[in-house]
Amino acid sequence: MKIKIDRVGALFTACLLFFPSSAKGQEPITKLKVVTEMANVRLKPDIGSVIIHQVPEGKILESTAKEGEWYLIKIQIEEGQEALGYVHESTVIVIERPPQIPVKKPVVKEEPPEPEKKVEEKKEEVTEEEKTEEEQKEEEPQIPLFPEVEPERPPYESHLELWLTGGGSYSIGGDLNSGTQGFVDYYRDDNLIDETFETNPVHLSYIIGGEFSIPLGSNFFMGFGLDYFCGERRSLIELQDSPMIQIQTRPRIEAIPVRLTISYYPFRSVYIKTGIEYYFARCEYYYRYEDDTYWKEWHGTAKTQSSGILGAIGIDLEVAPWLSVVVEATGRYAKISGFKGSDTSLDSDDNEYTEEGTLYHYYTRGTVDESIPLLYIRLRSPTEDALIHDPRRAIIDFSGVSLKAGFRLRF
Repeated sequence: MKIKIDRVGALFTACLLFFPSSAKGQEPITKLKVVTEMANVRLKPDIGSVIIHQVPEGKILESTAKEGEWYLIKIQIEEGQEALGYVHESTVIVIERPPQIPVKKPVVKEEPPEPEKKVEEKKEEVTEEEKTEEEQKEEEPQIPLFPEVEPERPPYESHLELWLTGGGSYSIGGDLNSGTQGFVDYYRDDNLIDETFETNPVHLSYIIGGEFSIPLGSNFFMGFGLDYFCGERRSLIELQDSPMIQIQTRPRIEAIPVRLTISYYPFRSVYIKTGIEYYFARCEYYYRYEDDTYWKEWHGTAKTQSSGILGAIGIDLEVAPWLSVVVEATGRYAKISGFKGSDTSLDSDDNEYTEEGTLYHYYTRGTVDESIPLLYIRLRSPTEDALIHDPRRAIIDFSGVSLKAGFRLRF
């Protein structure tokens, strides 16, 4: 008899050990599909939490739980490494829910009716396991495990976007810089000074701008915007001390390029851009020559309109659903001529003369047969003779590069 009892106990213990492992089962899995261009996977279920991964559109994900508006998913960051993260319900849709396990109805034996008092006592003794499926449904709130919701921003939905940027720009300058240097070389040669002097060319300028853009598809955007940039450089050069000979120069460039662009996002945070621009351009020169007690100065201002092209590459970092931080490097090609304006000259003898016309670039020969470039506004093109050659309309080169940073706002 003792042997039989021991065998029964061992069998009962084995059943207890087996039951927890078999009863644990599999966690319910809900399959999700990414419907936005890129879904951010965050460390915690919060919009301000760190982004640990990004999942492209169309990717199928598996979720094992939901916390508020966030699905808990398991992702593979690197080969052989997995991590848990959260995606927002607005970036995915539910394509498959976990199957519902039917609840078996317990077999209830019919018993003879008892007095009303005994029936009430019997009901108090009924355990949760003995309740029927209908009774459990009445007591539990009817909330689905993973309610299906529409994405907050459906794919390819048009949203107006505003870009606001600012930074620095580098332009070549062209004839404006060579004419400024030529003015110094002309009077150095005229005073028979052998030493060379370098003026400060205008290259750097600040730049600010804005742009409106709308999506043409999942990765393409069309934009319309403009920039404003302006720069100048001053130089003060002493050709000799006694008698004192000084030269001042101040070249200046200014432009408002209006642009039409197409942007493409090969990756979620990187874009490339190309487009055409129409320039409202302006330039100035200021020359002053002082020789002891005599001085003379020239001030010319001219403007024109022309076209150019651009190309850019940028980084777009999303900090909120409606806000991104952008950094963009832009290259421009714009050689512009046809500037028209006026030149005013003054001297210490109270002589004043104003001439309206076109901005010309030409060469003059120095005392040692050296060709010196000059830039002035003249009523008509300088005539070629023994001292002047190669006259033409001046070309101000606005080509160059710029680096801008700012914000992208989505409405």
